Amino acid sequence: MSGVSFSEPPSSKVQQDAPPHSVEAEKGVLSSILQWPSESIVECVGKITVNHFYVPAHRTVYEAFLDRWDAGEPIELITFTQVLRDKNLLASVGGAAFVTELQTSEPATGFIGYYIEILQEKYIRREAMLLGRAMARGAIEPRHALAQLEGITERNGSRDGLPAVEDVSQLISSEIVLPPDVIHGLLHKGGKMVLGGGSKSFKTWQLIDIATAVATGREYLGFATTKGRVLYINLEIQTGFFARRCKAVIDAKSVKIENGSFDVWNLRGHAAELSKLLPEMLRRAGADKYALIIVDPIYKVLGEHEENLTHHIAAIMNDLEKLAVRSGAAVVFGAHFSKGNQAAKDSIDRISGSGTFARDPDTILILTKHEVGDAYTVETTLRNHPPIEPFVVRWQFPLMVRDDTLDPMQLKKPGGRPPAVTHTQLVDLLAEKPLKAAQWQLKAKEELDVSRRTFYDKLNELKDSELVDNIAGFYAKR
Repeated sequence: MSGVSFSEPPSSKVQQDAPPHSVEAEKGVLSSILQWPSESIVECVGKITVNHFYVPAHRTVYEAFLDRWDAGEPIELITFTQVLRDKNLLASVGGAAFVTELQTSEPATGFIGYYIEILQEKYIRREAMLLGRAMARGAIEPRHALAQLEGITERNGSRDGLPAVEDVSQLISSEIVLPPDVIHGLLHKGGKMVLGGGSKSFKTWQLIDIATAVATGREYLGFATTKGRVLYINLEIQTGFFARRCKAVIDAKSVKIENGSFDVWNLRGHAAELSKLLPEMLRRAGADKYALIIVDPIYKVLGEHEENLTHHIAAIMNDLEKLAVRSGAAVVFGAHFSKGNQAAKDSIDRISGSGTFARDPDTILILTKHEVGDAYTVETTLRNHPPIEPFVVRWQFPLMVRDDTLDPMQLKKPGGRPPAVTHTQLVDLLAEKPLKAAQWQLKAKEELDVSRRTFYDKLNELKDSELVDNIAGFYAKR
């Protein structure tokens, strides 16, 4: 393979008998980051740290790159050179000429994985040498040294970038550590959750409610949360309207949003296929910076993908999983129902498009219209938590609130509008006593759910009906 060839500034010189390292691979990584920052740092995150670089100057440059990335600042030649100069670091890394060389060399973008593998291998060798010397001095027991070396190797992963094969007997004999819950009993860090609902089922309002609950450590629909920083990726609502919704939810929950607890990335007008947005999402999210990331709505990042094609949606789910795994956050997204009444379908089959939408996430939260007008039945499907019995929520602007007085099994049935009220049904309301028109109208609304307009239309029809003659005194002029 042909790589890149770099000159060697004085600050980067190392001894001939130095521990295992590769100056070319270290510079190859740095050069790739400077020329293709988003794609390259995504490749580096979780695979190499500052310690993987042996040359002090290279460590300094890599650490400065990571600082810029974590701060959401651009990585480009002129600005980065000035940053090093302002921090009095430029001379120590070889001056402006060294940074310029990183910019002007020609490493292929595809080579960065190769360079990372070399850095991982050299780092393991250096650590093994240090552990060997420690054993020779009697400073560490061999079994402890071996355990440390195995840990270093596993953290680096295998050369193909995949996790190591593990022995289950050893796996279960060690302490089993589970990721902490973000929403207790519902969603853990590193997991994915879909909130599914029909059109106009207030999904965005609920996602803002979830974000607010986690950012403040308050409950969501009766579920406790673990307080953590939240990133809301808003792809649909204009900034002003999103701010107004957030304020309404925050005021309704009577909470205060602290600085640095709830961030929003407004991308209306900038939506693109998720694979294209992912590098920038990861750059802004960083590692272990957020407890929860919300992507709303998911259809805005489909790009050329079709929601009915399984392999297309599987690609979207894989990208969301990368976002969850590399950021360490729980990732939540909303999805809409297919057209038509959903009551006869299983809850996970109500989401529109490929079944992958509803079967891939670790947590599936489905809201289906209840027979009571402003109510919804909530059903969950959980991969890593005990099952939760369905329950009902009611819309009380701007929040959904639980209503345990309603039966969650009473979903809205298909069939469109209820049949029109009959003349006989209206007259039967007068069986106990005659009523004036206004009183009669209120009773019809209460017992038959008849609108005021429909009632008086029917009343006009009744004027010439023989039913009126059979009930004396029922009607008074309006």
